[in-house]
Amino acid sequence: MDIAAGVKWLRMPLGGPLGFINVWAVAEAGGWAIIDTGMSDPQTIAGWRAAFAGPLKRLPVTRVFVTHMHPDHIGMAGWLTRKYDARLWVSRQEYLMCRNLFADTLREPPQVAIDFYRHAGWDEDAIDNYRTRFGSFGKGIHTLPDSFHRLRDGEEIQIGDHTWRVVMGSGHSPEHACLHCPDLQIFITGDQVLPRISSNVSVFPTEPDAIR
Repeated sequence: MDIAAGVKWLRMPLGGPLGFINVWAVAEAGGWAIIDTGMSDPQTIAGWRAAFAGPLKRLPVTRVFVTHMHPDHIGMAGWLTRKYDARLWVSRQEYLMCRNLFADTLREPPQVAIDFYRHAGWDEDAIDNYRTRFGSFGKGIHTLPDSFHRLRDGEEIQIGDHTWRVVMGSGHSPEHACLHCPDLQIFITGDQVLPRISSNVSVFPTEPDAIR
């Protein structure tokens, strides 16, 4: 769907109750700047191929912007950047945290994490479920590119014909980047701002005092 001149809103499929993730394409010289990417899986790959064969008119990707490091937003960033030899634009903390969690793939959960959730009141069934699921973060992420362009709070970036301002948030993820274009009256917020519910804000065993 065209939501403004040169800005397209697309949806990529997700398994589970959410059903889909919003992604965006902004026209600029030589192709499309992509904002958020969907989960890395065969359905999403098929979705992107269909998008480029159809509404994106077989034009290449110029840059890939990612709001934050959760797999449904960053999952296909590595696939897109490699396929089109494009650069990843993301905040430093989101990139580094994603690399850190990706490294846990197929690893056993550390005892400090088990103790953290047990002290939080989880019963043994919940702990067993956590043991089973631990290390699955990386399964939804195509291997990240080895370098990135850092997004900084308050900076202004030219994307296509307009200037977009980076607005950082925290809570849902460490350094969540939103993109605001006053000229187009568009604010792409990832999961920092949602239309009908509050974003999930969690405390994890890697930073147990984060709430303070």
